[in-house]
Amino acid sequence: MASVSAQTRQRLTVVSGLIEANLVHDASKQLSDLIRTLPRQELVLASHDIRHQVDRFLKRRRRDLLQELDVRLNMAAQDSFRNDEGKGARSPLSPDSTASPLSARVQGMLRDLASNHIFKWSPNYRDTLRFIIDSALNDLRDSDFIDSEIAAISEHFAVHSQDIFSRGYAFQIRRGLEPAIAEIKSVSGLQAFLDLVVSIFIERRQTVASAASAGILWGTTSVILVGIVKGYGAVEFEDITGWQMLSKHPRVWVPPMGFCRGTELTAFFDDFPLDYRDQDLHLSLGGTVLAIERMAHKFYGDDVLLPRLSRMSVQGPARLDITLAAKRGEQRQDLLVTCYWEGALQSNLPITAAQALRAAVVVAALDDRVGAWVEAEQIRGVVNTAGYAADSQQVHHLSELIFACIQDQEIRDDGYGDPTVMTHNFASDFPLDDPDFRRQFLVQRHSVKLLLQELEGSTGVHLWCSVRRSGKTTAAQELTDSSGASVVVTQTMDRVPRMPIQNIFATRIREAFQATVELADDFFVRVVRECTLAATASEAGDRRTVFIIDEYETLFGLIDAYSRADRALKVMVALPLLSQMVDFATRNLLIFMGQRPDAYLVLSAQNQLSPLVRQLSFPLFEHVDGAPNAEFSQLLAYVLGEKLPFDTSFGTAVYEETSGHPYLTVNLMVDFCDWLITNRYRLGGAALTGQQFADFAKDRLATAALKRSPHYEFFHGQMAEYLSEQAREDEPWLCAIANILKLLATKHPRNFSCSVNTYEQWAAPIGAAAKMSTARLLTTGGHSNFLRDQDGKVSSGIRLLARLAGSAAPKLN
Repeated sequence: MASVSAQTRQRLTVVSGLIEANLVHDASKQLSDLIRTLPRQELVLASHDIRHQVDRFLKRRRRDLLQELDVRLNMAAQDSFRNDEGKGARSPLSPDSTASPLSARVQGMLRDLASNHIFKWSPNYRDTLRFIIDSALNDLRDSDFIDSEIAAISEHFAVHSQDIFSRGYAFQIRRGLEPAIAEIKSVSGLQAFLDLVVSIFIERRQTVASAASAGILWGTTSVILVGIVKGYGAVEFEDITGWQMLSKHPRVWVPPMGFCRGTELTAFFDDFPLDYRDQDLHLSLGGTVLAIERMAHKFYGDDVLLPRLSRMSVQGPARLDITLAAKRGEQRQDLLVTCYWEGALQSNLPITAAQALRAAVVVAALDDRVGAWVEAEQIRGVVNTAGYAADSQQVHHLSELIFACIQDQEIRDDGYGDPTVMTHNFASDFPLDDPDFRRQFLVQRHSVKLLLQELEGSTGVHLWCSVRRSGKTTAAQELTDSSGASVVVTQTMDRVPRMPIQNIFATRIREAFQATVELADDFFVRVVRECTLAATASEAGDRRTVFIIDEYETLFGLIDAYSRADRALKVMVALPLLSQMVDFATRNLLIFMGQRPDAYLVLSAQNQLSPLVRQLSFPLFEHVDGAPNAEFSQLLAYVLGEKLPFDTSFGTAVYEETSGHPYLTVNLMVDFCDWLITNRYRLGGAALTGQQFADFAKDRLATAALKRSPHYEFFHGQMAEYLSEQAREDEPWLCAIANILKLLATKHPRNFSCSVNTYEQWAAPIGAAAKMSTARLLTTGGHSNFLRDQDGKVSSGIRLLARLAGSAAPKLN
């Protein structure tokens, strides 16, 4: 299979914006050009997204474009059939109009992934999975064979999962990777596969408009998830089985199971070997998802019930929170179901914690004391699993009790969104500080992929800088894979105990300095090879390697610190390391990522690397006016959820404030939701507008309000630190940038910009203190998203960051 390129995704986003702006002629022309010029395989994979845009045109243009698309797809199918004659199977790329069942096409697609794109989650697996789910929504709508088709799809995924994870583990061990690291990588791969399916479900769930479509989406997602985990369980990892691995790492696979139907999940638990099966989990979660599935059967026509979130607690007794989104007509309601397992609860606290979250039902085994307390206090919505056995009959009986509790909560009219006054801060639900949960809401960063593609074939040393928490790490990890003729490998200097594979490079660097012996001539190349083996599914061989070092400031901080502490280490380790990096970059691409553009300037008299570093701009989330599928629009939709729809003017207004910085966007929306609650905003009305955001900005983003605001503590504290006297000594570049932002905010609070001449006057003493020219400050600040130089004006790169700098008092050191 091919994949849908970042360029194609971006072109479709532009088309969407043109349609929204009513520039239908330009949009039609660009879409027609896309249909004519896309390679055959890519066109098929992108066909559902293309059809979605075509359906937005009026009748005549829609008819012509659909005809053009169908003709090209039929030609592609004929080409595929001719190319595959004699191979005994129809090409998996046959379009929807062919007689080939979806399950047969899925089998072919998975076979191709296993043969040519193993573990290449992004973009190959993502695009294929998206195509499969979209095809199911299209093909199975009027099918008489839905059950048999999705059952076959599940089996194909189970076979595929067993195949790739068996081969992947064997390959890692054969190439010399330690079994412990190979196990971690295998489990991480399983989590990436499952999270990928969940993220596509969440993405598509937002567009489902009927109970029938919801059933197809949910059923297809459920069988894929169960198939993947079942196949993994069947793997033999030398002295341990996949089932044992699953029992050791429940946090990897249990949260995605919250998106499964009871039919598939209870059958999966029945297949789980008794020696490793968690009976409490089988009982609690199995009964819960059966009840949820039965509840969904009560939704007909345009009414929909689907899982919206599934999150496992990180503290206390094991707990899974499943949030259901119910829609009846224009009314919407969220229902929270909480499951506990790992033995009987011996304290009231877990129950009260679930009550604080307004859970509709709490499913848990209770000891006698807690059970008596629940009875005495007449606490509603608690289902006690104590005394039940994890067999099919009793799981179904338990599900009846859970169903009654969910139904009791669902039928209450006051639970729905319209016309209830808003009382919940929906933006606060976004998992900003939970990286495991956040993967379910991953926005594909096509702008970052384009940046990397522009460097295809090039060598040297590049520096990608941007403001803290702007998505660099997440985007870089998504790039880690074989990409064309290159292998992309990402490592971080930040300590990440949960992901030791990401810390191999940092560990080897520290070991080299601590050994206090002369560095081997092939040290850097050997470490890169080790990282490649651990982080990717194949060897680099003769291909170019793109080696990305995140939090690169720490690397050069270590080099500087060890060299200052022991002059011998400068000669034995530091300078040879820098020279080896230079040699590596003559044939490969070395990329540093961080916030500061000057951290590599150490050991300047003999540092051969510094003169070769080329700084490039790292993109924030991309915004296209009117395009709901642009990166920033997707992020905003995830943050606000379905209950707070917004129009294009609102999206543009928020983007003007944050420039697409993800962390600040979430902070801002939490503040905005708090403002809506304070003003007794009523849900279920018109979409949010730019005017509403402007009213909020006047009230909440004024300097006095920001000084008191609890919503921006991280960046407020950061600005205060950068403005301090200590930062002037330790971080002169950051101190200079923060002072320029503060001046823009205090002297030009309306537009946060000034002329280049005015900037030169302001920045001259600031640059002198930092020992840097004003031009250098502007260039590096622009490349790092702190500043912007455009049309003779210097402005803040992120307006909200300038506001925070303007409201911050320097930290006292």
